[in-house]
Amino acid sequence: MDSDGNVRAVANRVVVSGIGVVSPFGTSRQRFRDALLAGESGVVPITAFDVSQCRTRVGACVTRFDATEWIAPMKLRRMDDTARYAVVVTRQAYEDGSYAVGDAGDDAAGVMLGTYTAGGQATSEYLTALHRGGPTGAPAMLFNSTVANAPASLAGLEFKLRGPNVTVSQKECSGLAAIVTATDALRVGRAKVLCAGGVDAIFDIFFRVHDRFRVMAASAGPTPGPFDRRRDGFVLGEGGYALLLENEASALGRGAKCYGEVLGVASVSTAVGINHWPESSEPISRAMRAALADARVTPADVGVVYASANATSALDHVEAEALRTVFGSRSPLITSIKGALGECGASGAASCVAAVLCGVHGEVPPISGLTEPDPVVQGLNVVLTRQPPPNRIALINSVGSGGSICSVVLRIARN
Repeated sequence: MDSDGNVRAVANRVVVSGIGVVSPFGTSRQRFRDALLAGESGVVPITAFDVSQCRTRVGACVTRFDATEWIAPMKLRRMDDTARYAVVVTRQAYEDGSYAVGDAGDDAAGVMLGTYTAGGQATSEYLTALHRGGPTGAPAMLFNSTVANAPASLAGLEFKLRGPNVTVSQKECSGLAAIVTATDALRVGRAKVLCAGGVDAIFDIFFRVHDRFRVMAASAGPTPGPFDRRRDGFVLGEGGYALLLENEASALGRGAKCYGEVLGVASVSTAVGINHWPESSEPISRAMRAALADARVTPADVGVVYASANATSALDHVEAEALRTVFGSRSPLITSIKGALGECGASGAASCVAAVLCGVHGEVPPISGLTEPDPVVQGLNVVLTRQPPPNRIALINSVGSGGSICSVVLRIARN
């Protein structure tokens, strides 16, 4: 019963039964987990386009990924990188969850993906060709990829997923926002199973715009990680990260393995400039508290927080303040995967995947690139070396420049 005396409908419990990964460490779930736990960095020099005149020359780029292992070559011609990542992580997640879709399709299965960059690369290439060669010079096969919902749509078409097909675009917060949206849909029975996560790709113009705004780390080599006192901006990342989320009855009914359960979700916003990080810790605190309330757990129950901190001074500072406000003197373990994987619209989904895979393994990854903690994290238990979590409850934050903020609370299964 809610505060107004109305009887609440009983919500379906939402579990994680599958995982998909396309990352700077490849497409193996185990390799992804092991690299994070070892404190490895996926940040490498940009080679896909010329960055010789840029302030920043590195990115957390996808490696060891051959799309032809997953997708027929004729289909690849109609897909940009974000669509390829989407199709692959969707296939991985459904296969890992042992959820089979019949030849006729599945009305109760769907896709919800978040993205910041989808449509951008194809639009850039299409308009360049159009302006240079006129209408006859514009590549028709690129046109369908100029919209941000193309990756999720192509994944749905490829696997005959006829349930909800939704694209969320809230900048860096997109991937976790998609997981929040999918959880809500599953709770109220709008679907039985959903692949939820994020996809993004680094491309020339997108990279150059960020470089021009001087928001990325000024580097041609290794960069300081989140919460490091030497940090001077984030590194752009790319890839695809997805969870197969489904109602518990569906998973139990076919004997599926369970990586964990989504206990609580929250989505809030704050009024800031379109490209600005929150100026106050209050909205981040509000998001975390709302997710904890939805999960019906207390701050003391949380064992680890996967922070949104990305080595941007402003964001690291306000999130650290928010963590102190919510958790007080009893700090859980605090980590961030963005020193290893960079910042992008898929980062929040990547944090969820990391929390699940590392948590099931019984460890928390260190913050890659954090060697000299900034005084801003005084009193917080930031993770410098891999270590076991005190319990199975993880909280994941994701903050978008412009004011979108999401938090998710997971209970991780035992190995």
